[in-house]
Formats: sequence, C-alpha cells, structure tokens
Amino acid sequence: MNMKDHRLVRTATLCLLYFAQGFPWGFVVYALISFFIEGGYSRAETVLISATAVLPWSFKFLWAPMIDSIRWPALGLRRPWIAFAQLGMAATLLAANRVGSIDALQKGSTIDLPRWAIDGLAWLPGSEISATDTSVSVLVFIGGVFFLHNCFASLQDVATDALAVDILEEGERGRVNGFMWGSKTLGVAVGTYGGAVMIESYGMNSAIQAQAVMVLVILAAVLMVRERSGEKLFPWSRGAAASKQIAALRSPIVVLQELFRALALWTTAIGVLVAIFTSVCQGVFINLANDTFVNVFHWSAIDYSKVQGSYGVAAEVVGAISGGFFCDRFGRRKMALIGGLFASGGLITFGLLHPFWVSDSFSGLWIIPLFKGAIAFQTVSLFSLYMKISWTTAKATQFTLYMAVSNFGVFLGSQLNRLDWERWSLFVLGGTSALIPIVLLLLMKPDLVVKRRLEDEQNGEPS
Repeated sequence: MNMKDHRLVRTATLCLLYFAQGFPWGFVVYALISFFIEGGYSRAETVLISATAVLPWSFKFLWAPMIDSIRWPALGLRRPWIAFAQLGMAATLLAANRVGSIDALQKGSTIDLPRWAIDGLAWLPGSEISATDTSVSVLVFIGGVFFLHNCFASLQDVATDALAVDILEEGERGRVNGFMWGSKTLGVAVGTYGGAVMIESYGMNSAIQAQAVMVLVILAAVLMVRERSGEKLFPWSRGAAASKQIAALRSPIVVLQELFRALALWTTAIGVLVAIFTSVCQGVFINLANDTFVNVFHWSAIDYSKVQGSYGVAAEVVGAISGGFFCDRFGRRKMALIGGLFASGGLITFGLLHPFWVSDSFSGLWIIPLFKGAIAFQTVSLFSLYMKISWTTAKATQFTLYMAVSNFGVFLGSQLNRLDWERWSLFVLGGTSALIPIVLLLLMKPDLVVKRRLEDEQNGEPS
C-alpha cells in the first residue's frame, strides 16, 4: 500500500498521525492541569505546565529546514522523520516512568532526581529551583518531561504537515484537513477523558505508560505504509526512490532563501500575523477555564476533564469536519472569519455574564463546546488557507512556519494567565484578541499567490 496513489490510505494515515498528536495534548492541558489545580496549585503556577507543553510547538519551524534538507528518498521523503519522532515520543514517556512514583499531584509533592537532571529543569519558567535542591516538585518534573516529549511530537507534526502538503490533492485539502483535525480532537478526547480516568483509578505512572504504548502501536501502523509506489518499506527491503531527481541532501540555506522569497508577498507575510493572533485566545482559555470551573463552579478535576473530553471534543469534531467541507465550498477566509467571530463572541459573553456564575452549577458548561467548536471550525479553514498560499520549493517549511507561530500565539496567551486580573476580565481580553485576525484576514489576497505560483511554473522556475 502507498499513500500517494490511494486516497483512503493517505487519509487514514494522516488522521492516525494527528490522533497521535492529540492524546498527549489533551492529557496535559486539560486533564493534568485540572488535577494540579484541584491539588492546590494556583492558575499562575500551572502556567508552567501549559507553557512547557506548548513551547516546543512554537519553535518547530526550526525542524522544517532540517526535514526539507536531510531526506531518505528510498524510504519516503517524510516517513523516516515521522518514525524517528514517534520513537522519541515513546522513549521520553518510558524514561519518565522509570524515575520513580509521580502519582502525587498535590502541592508540595516532590521527586528526588540526580543533580544533572535538576540543573536541566532549572531553566523552566517558574521552576524556582536553587543550587542546593536535591529534589523538585512533581509539577516541575512533569513540565520538563512533556517539554521533551513535545519536542519530538512537534517534529512529528512538522513531518506530517509536510507529508500532507506533498500528497494531498488541491480539491481534497479542506475536507481531509477537517478529518485530520477531527482525528486530533478524538485523540484529545482520549487524552482528556481517558487520561483523567487513568490518573484517578491507577495513578500518573500508569497513565504515562498507557500513552507510550499507544504511540508505539501507531508507529507500527505507519511503518507498514509506503509514501509512494516502489519505495522501500524498511531500510533492508527492496525498492528505490520514486524520482531520481529528488536529492537526499539540500542546503538549508537554499531552503531559507526560498522561504524568504515566499514570504516577500503581502498575503503570505500577513498570514504570519493571522496565525499568531488567532491562537492567543486559546492560550488564555486553557488555564483560565481549568481554574474557573474547578475553583469557581467547584467541579472536580475528573468532572471537568470528562466534559472537555465529551462535550468539548464532540463540538470540535463537528466544527472541524463542517469547517473542512464549508471552506471548500464557500471559501477559506469566509469560514475562518465566521469561526473567529463565534469564538470571540463566546468568550466576551461568558466573561460579561460573571455576575451569574454560580458555585456547584453547570450553568457555564456551554462555553466549552461553543469555544472549542468555533476554534476547530476556524483552524481547519486556516489550515487549508495556509496550504493554498504556501509556494516555492520551501512550501512545507512555509506551512510549518504558520503552524509554529500559531503555537507561539498559544504560548503568549497562556502567559496572560499570570496577570493578577479578575477571571471575567481575562475572558473578555481573550475574546477581544480574537477580533484582531478578523481584520487581517480581510487584507489577504490568496488568489494572487496562486497566480504568482502559476507564473513561476510557466516560466520554468521552481515552485
């Protein structure tokens, strides 16, 4: 089987890889943070977890030139990098599990570590580690673990996005992006709902082990599928590169030059700002919603995780799939605008309704599916838009840059939770930030980028 010639195979493989990215994300930013808040940590303290989980995704554009420059064409352009990344994802989780018990998630819980490991964690923002410490808090240790884990997860994401850019046909990009995002959302559900149940029933160590096993199972599935017909399945298998014109090594300088050429256009440059500002509200929501529902509405951590993993995920799936279909039919920018308006309006309205927030109430539940569904709808439309405006031979790197700065926007949003503001005002701030990219989207002219790409192709220039 190969992905290039079989639509079902490529769609299923891409969806499986996005599922693999989803469950550690849901586990960390929804289930784990809610347990730490329930254990006595403040919203500002748990920013360490969300920030270290998001940060590797913010600089993942550094992976893109490497992936575009170092290749093994006989095994597929992207598949070897995907396999390497998944091995790293599994290894970090299994190594963390061997350090000792990390089941206690209450404030004050610590774990003993070697000096080199403590020094390695000291740089984490908010870690507050001194030179004489012989142990670190479980919060800091887990933050460090998932920072390393997400370095490999972001590498897999870059390789997967590059694979999608390579093998998806123009007419299926919106639809398949919807399926991919929906698959990631299902992974988030498994990580949020399933992770919360695992922590509650079996402890943190068992929850991490279960995730490592899932990564290895998905790796086995990826290894059984070729990118293109005739390529090697394994290094020792028979086969060859699909094209002799594909070089195994390219200069990263050439890739960067092509990237700068791609971003020289008005629309492609504006796309960078759109990617950043559309994600700030997501970063605000992660810690703020955990804190509000646990400390104001007095939900338990497991109840909050179950709602995120059920109502929230169901809304994301609907938003992602509908966004994929609608953006192919009615236009990418229009659908991104609609999704942004609903996300912004939801957060602002929820914040302004703070006088009606009632303890031990489910009255605020509506914001979770509304916000997450709107963000999924908008994100899928933007994914398709970024693919459309990615051009030149560095198109995979360009697309990855949009994804990377989008995650940097999440990181920036998470830092806003350190502000000593009322909860409702932070919701309003997050919703207001979501209005900025709506203006920027109106300034973009994606058809002009397509026209430029076609002109290059007609003139025989690489694109």
